[in-house]
Amino acid sequence: MAKREIMGLRRPGLAALLLLTLAWPGLALAHDCTRAEREAADRQLWLNARDRDLATASVFPWGAPATQDDPSRRRLVQRDYVIAYDDDLQGPVWAANVLGLKPLAGGRIDCFRPDPRIPSAIASRPSDYDEPIFDQGHMVPNADMGFGDIPIMNSFVMSNMTPQFCQFNRGIWQILETLVRFWAEDGSPVYVLNGAVFDQDGDGAWDADEDAVRMRSRAGRTRVAVPSAYFKVLARMRPDGGVETLSILLPHTQIDLDGQAAIDYLRGHVTRLSILEQITGSDLFPALSGAPREADVLWDVTGAAFRSLVAAPCRRTAGAVVASGTPAVFVLP
Repeated sequence: MAKREIMGLRRPGLAALLLLTLAWPGLALAHDCTRAEREAADRQLWLNARDRDLATASVFPWGAPATQDDPSRRRLVQRDYVIAYDDDLQGPVWAANVLGLKPLAGGRIDCFRPDPRIPSAIASRPSDYDEPIFDQGHMVPNADMGFGDIPIMNSFVMSNMTPQFCQFNRGIWQILETLVRFWAEDGSPVYVLNGAVFDQDGDGAWDADEDAVRMRSRAGRTRVAVPSAYFKVLARMRPDGGVETLSILLPHTQIDLDGQAAIDYLRGHVTRLSILEQITGSDLFPALSGAPREADVLWDVTGAAFRSLVAAPCRRTAGAVVASGTPAVFVLP
């Protein structure tokens, strides 16, 4: 059974849902999509060339990340966000969206399903995440979607899912997602590039696909690769017409932080575009004239409201190790 989440959580029992609703009045109870809703949402994934171009231009005013040709990567364009999916790693290496252009929908409709645009043999599936360690972590959050049920449901395609430790997904990553929405509240568009990093040996270069750590499902499949880190690059226009960026690179760990400790942690992981471009082998702003002004400190968080959701059922997988062999897999100790 696929793991179900509420704002990044596996679905708890009714009592826990009531407690969550009392704690966060704006949190709508999640429900699963129906078959008819899923089929209607799937139809909206198939855009014509014109709509794909328009959606890509709206998300990437300075060009989509340019990477050396890789036949294993495919670009998947939705109306609200764009994904670069890797057929070998069987997950997204980046996904991008923009906030501040239209109201957000709110609410949640769980609709985890394979992406119908990807051949079955290389498409990640909810059953790949039927294992005891990782969440189905959104690369582009469902809470970033514009008004309407279809965009929300189409944020749940598995091409937008990536394996994340529950403490990471429901903690520091979810907190950062909340802050990004906060920074877009003034109506100035914030362009968001969410990315995965595969550098298990820490040498600052992308690992070969055959060296990637893989999840092992309960059925014994080792298909989906587990990133070693995740990043967000945020870009917005300055009053003088230039571009300002903020880059944050977070190691994929089971660290459990909230409050000021989480803010301090994010501040300590502000990085440079050049570092991300070196690791990913990509030009992240290929059509930008001149270099952006890079923030070396976290943007202002005064007045931001956020909370870690790790308090929901989420146990630490103490001693999770990488087994020997190729491909490597995460296993319980």
